[in-house]
Amino acid sequence: MELTIIGSGTGVPSKTRAYPCTLIKIKNKYLVFDTGPGSLRQLFLAGVTYTDIDYIYYSHFHPDHSLDLVSFLFAMKYDTPERTKPLYVTGPRGLHEFHQGLLSVYGNTIRPKSFDLHRKEIERGKLTYDGWEISVEPMQHSSQSIGFRIGTPEGNSITYSGDTDYCDGIIHLAKNTDLLVLECSFPDDKKAEGHLTPRLCAQIAQKAQCKKLILTHFYPMCSEEIKNNKSLLAELKTIYNGTIVFAEDFDRFEI
Repeated sequence: MELTIIGSGTGVPSKTRAYPCTLIKIKNKYLVFDTGPGSLRQLFLAGVTYTDIDYIYYSHFHPDHSLDLVSFLFAMKYDTPERTKPLYVTGPRGLHEFHQGLLSVYGNTIRPKSFDLHRKEIERGKLTYDGWEISVEPMQHSSQSIGFRIGTPEGNSITYSGDTDYCDGIIHLAKNTDLLVLECSFPDDKKAEGHLTPRLCAQIAQKAQCKKLILTHFYPMCSEEIKNNKSLLAELKTIYNGTIVFAEDFDRFEI
C-alpha cells in the first residue's frame, strides 16, 4: 500500500496546505478519503487524474472534506475518452441525502452518463473487497462522522481518522496499525471540541500501539506551533515512543 497526503490543511485557507484529502493506492486501485475544495487539482499534481479514482470515502460532510465531489462528477461529464468504469462512493449516514442535495442544485451537470455511480452508507462494520477490507467506526466530531481502517490479507494496515476528538472508536480502529493518520487541528492550549491536539494525538498513538503516527489537518495556528516550537516533537516522544511525522502536502508513505 502507498499513502499520499494530498491536502494537510483545513477549511481555513493556507499558502502551504491544501484542503483535506488523502490518497491510498492498493495494487492498481486508487482510494480517496475526503475531497475538500481543490482536491481534484491536488491529485492531478500528484500524478493521479479523476478518471483513475476507483473509490471515494467520506468521513463526514463538512464542506472542507466533501465539496470537491461536485468537481469530480462535473469533470467526468466532459472527459475524453469517456469514463466507463464505475465509481464507488461510501460515507456515513446521510450520504444519499447529501448527494440528492447536490443533484437538486447542479442537476444533469453532475449526473453520470457513461459510467455507474454507486453510493453506500455505513455507520460501523466491515467492507470487503478483492484484496483488502475496510473497518469503520464512529468518530466524535459531527453526529455522522466515521473513521476507516484499511487492511490487506498480508496484515498491513492504514487507519484514517477524519475529524475527531479523543474517543474509543479511533483507538479501536488504530490498534497495532502500521500507519495512523490523525487530524491535529489545534495547539494543546487552544483545544476545540470535536478536534485533536498534538498531545492527544500522541496519547491515542501510544494507547493504540501503532507503528507510525502521521499528523495532518492543521489549522494555521497549529501549523505555526509546529514550525516555531522546536521542542514539540521531543515532548510528544515522551508520550508515544514510535515514529511521528508532521505531514506536508504530497508526503508519501509505503508499507
